[in-house]
Amino acid sequence: MKCYDTGILQSYIDGELSEEMMGKVSDHLDKCKVCQKQFDELLDMNKWEVELKSEHIERDAIDVEKAWNELEEKLNNRNVISRIRGAFMNMNKLKKFTTVTVSALMIMALPMAAKGVQSLFSSHVLDDTIVNETLVKEDGSVVDGTKDGQFQTIDKKITDKDITVHLTELYVSESRVSVNYRIEDKYGNIVPLEYDTEGLDLKYDGIVDGKQVDNPEYYLDKKAGTFSTINFLQSKEERMPFELFKDGKKLEIGVRELGEKAEGTITFIGFDPLEYPVNLDININKIGKTSGSWNGQIEINPTK
Repeated sequence: MKCYDTGILQSYIDGELSEEMMGKVSDHLDKCKVCQKQFDELLDMNKWEVELKSEHIERDAIDVEKAWNELEEKLNNRNVISRIRGAFMNMNKLKKFTTVTVSALMIMALPMAAKGVQSLFSSHVLDDTIVNETLVKEDGSVVDGTKDGQFQTIDKKITDKDITVHLTELYVSESRVSVNYRIEDKYGNIVPLEYDTEGLDLKYDGIVDGKQVDNPEYYLDKKAGTFSTINFLQSKEERMPFELFKDGKKLEIGVRELGEKAEGTITFIGFDPLEYPVNLDININKIGKTSGSWNGQIEINPTK
C-alpha cells in the first residue's frame, strides 16, 4: 500500500485535488493508520492556525517554542475524539476544512454493540459508526444515520456487454440512503478487477503480488509530476457512477463507499432529513476494460 506525503494530504484537506484523486486519498485514509495519524495532525495544525488568526494574533508576535509546545499538548490530549479523515467524498461542507467545518464536524470514536450474524450489506449499514453516530452539526447535535431506518430488498439489473450492474438492497432512514451493488458477469459471478491501461504512462499499476488490488495511476504530465487515477466504475460528463437526485436536482450531500470495487455499498448521508421520494441515478459508461452504457433510475420512497 502506497502512502501519501504531507503535500498531497494538505491538498486533500484544502479540496484542491481532482475528484478522482480525492476518492483515491479517501480510500487510502480509511485503510492506512500511518496516513490517518498524519492527516489528523495536519487537521489539528490547520485548526490551530485558524484559531490563532481568529484571535487576531500576529505571527511575528508568536513565541514559537511556546506555540509548538501548546500544539503538541493538544495533539497528545486528543482522547477519544479524532477529526474527519476522508470519510466522505463530494460534499461541499466537508471538502473545505474551514473554521466552521473543523470545529463542527468531528468523528467521535464510540464503540458499537456486538451484532449477530449479518450479511455484508447489513454489516456495512449497522456497523458503520462514521455514518451512524459521528456526524455532528454546528449546534453539537449528532445526526443519527439509522433514525427511522428500514431495509428494502430490490432487484434492479442494468445489463450491457454481458456485464450487469445489479442493485440488490436498500437501507433508507431519515437522513441517509445506502445501496448495495454487485458488478456481475452473464453467469451472475462478480467480475474480476481489470483496467484498460493501454497507451498510458503508468505511475503505479495497482498490482501487488500478482493481484490487482488498487486502482492504477497514470501520468498526465510526467515533467510536471501530475497524474490521475483510473476508476473501476467510470462515468461521463464529470458525474459519479451513483448519485442521488430530488426533483431533477443532484443532492450535494456526503457520499461514502464501503466494500470492494465490484461489490460494495454506496451511502448518501446529510445533516438534514431527506425529503422523500428521491431518485437514485446510475450513470456508468465504463466498467474495468469494457465500455458500454449502464444508465437508469430507481425511485426511493420509504413510505411505499
